[in-house]
Amino acid sequence: MLYALTKDSKMITAKAATKEQKYYCPSCHEPVILRQGHYYTAHFAHLKRTCGTFSEGETSEHLRGKKLLATFFRAFGARVKLEAYLPGSKQRPDLLVQLPDQQLLALEYQCAPLSLRKLQKRSRGYHDVGLAELWILGNNYRLKRSLPQQVAQFMRWSKNRGFYLIYLDPIKAYFEVVYGIQKADFLPLKYQYWRTNDVKKLKAFFATPQKIRLKYLSLSERKKQKYALAKQIYYSTGAMRKLQQLTYQKRLKLTAVIDDCLALNYSYPLYRTATLWWRTALYCDQFSRPKIPAYELVFVDLKPFIEQDIDNFCKGLAFLKKNF
Repeated sequence: MLYALTKDSKMITAKAATKEQKYYCPSCHEPVILRQGHYYTAHFAHLKRTCGTFSEGETSEHLRGKKLLATFFRAFGARVKLEAYLPGSKQRPDLLVQLPDQQLLALEYQCAPLSLRKLQKRSRGYHDVGLAELWILGNNYRLKRSLPQQVAQFMRWSKNRGFYLIYLDPIKAYFEVVYGIQKADFLPLKYQYWRTNDVKKLKAFFATPQKIRLKYLSLSERKKQKYALAKQIYYSTGAMRKLQQLTYQKRLKLTAVIDDCLALNYSYPLYRTATLWWRTALYCDQFSRPKIPAYELVFVDLKPFIEQDIDNFCKGLAFLKKNF
């Protein structure tokens, strides 16, 4: 916490506090201790972790990031309150921001692990009191070769930038937007990134029209994909084992089914597993609409994207069966 109450109920910042005084949590009113030093940001901490509002231990990254976000948004002309308590939802966002157009925004800088259910609950709390919300991610959520559910749940969609995530680097002091996120079976993610330390430029970035195109696989990418598939066929485990059994039962040639069902381009990040598995199930007519292990997102409804994806594949499948 960056703020606490004095014994006479006055709010004080950790930077202005002294260790000779007693301080209390502004939410649960239990005693807190002041932590100041040369190597970390001054803050208050609970003696016992019994507070529902401040349940997460705060790292130096989180404390520094909150202060940096306050600086960025004040430079944008916004009014900012750090750790403001919302009685209607019994929540305390990292920052409560009143934008120049008077819109109120709950701003969260998420550094610690957060489950999907807790994210959904906190998001509903802001929605129920009529607050817009923006989640900015810390280094623990950095994208690498794959897209785990714990990171995907924060994704948003923009017609100009596709699927995206927003990060804050509190050391280098800039926002980083990772956008145009795309997936292809058995290959690393593709995405672009853009950086700024200016909220006005960040807002303009999303307003600027840009066509996000789904990329076709290069010859080298196809080769890597085929190699990964060959290994799966050889070891014959998991989803590949089920596919081998299915094609055998249907008296179909496995390699021919894979050739017809393996996508030649990257696609939107919709599914937790390879698209090949539900495509081949559909191809083999196991069921009309396979159960697809899609990501669970809080800020985007994936249903229209998935329905369009299935329809496009079915049209291509009908064309293949008619002409070959």
